[in-house]
Amino acid sequence: MIKKMFSKRISILVITLAGLVCITPLSYAIPSLQLYIPGSTYDSTTESWTTYDSNFELQVLGASSPNNADYITNLKLYIAILATEYGMSGAYININGVPINLNIYGTPPPIPPHSIFPTYYGEYSLPNLMVSTAGKTVYNYNPGETGSDLGDIHSLQIDWSDYTFVHFDAAGTVVGNNGHTWQRRAPFSHDAEAVVPEPSTMFLLLPGFLGLAGFRRRNQA
Repeated sequence: MIKKMFSKRISILVITLAGLVCITPLSYAIPSLQLYIPGSTYDSTTESWTTYDSNFELQVLGASSPNNADYITNLKLYIAILATEYGMSGAYININGVPINLNIYGTPPPIPPHSIFPTYYGEYSLPNLMVSTAGKTVYNYNPGETGSDLGDIHSLQIDWSDYTFVHFDAAGTVVGNNGHTWQRRAPFSHDAEAVVPEPSTMFLLLPGFLGLAGFRRRNQA
C-alpha cells in the first residue's frame, strides 16, 4: 500500500513538472555578439534588423554570456553589397564619417555565405568589447526571445547612398575569464541591413510624404 502511494505521488510530481515546463515561457541565452539598429523593423524572411534610412545608428553588442566572457577582441564589422553594384558611380557608405572601401570579393573567413556571400565587401575594425567591465546591460534583440546580461555596446553612425542594400555582419575572438579563447560571430538571426524601400513600400509611404509636404506648405503660408 505504501509503495503504491509513493508511486502515485511520484507520478503526480512528474506530471506537475511536465505541466510547468509546458506553461513556463522559454528563455534564451544572450548571443556573445549581435547587431541591432534602434528604431528598425525585424524582417523575418532575411532574419535581419532592417532600416530604410540613409543615416542611422548601428549597434554592435557583446555580452558576457553564455560562457563568462571577459572581452571580445579582433572585432570586425563586415559590410556587403550586391556584386553587380561594385564600383557604381555615386554610391558610398561611411561609418563614423570614414568612407568604407568595398573592394574585397569573396566570403569573409569567419562568416558562412548565408545567401549574402560571395560578393564585394569591406571591413571595419572595432575596439574591444569589454563585456565584463563596461557595466552596460545588453538585451537579446531577436523577436520572441528574452533575456539580458552584462556587456558592452559600440554605437556606429552609418550613412550610405545609391546601393540597393548594405548588409552587416560581425565577428571576433571571445576571451574567457580563464584566458580560454574562441571565435564568435553574430548569429544570422541577429544581423542588420539597410535597404532601399521597394515600390510597394514607397507607395504606402507616399501619403505620409504628401501630408508632410502639405503641412510644411501650410506652415510656410
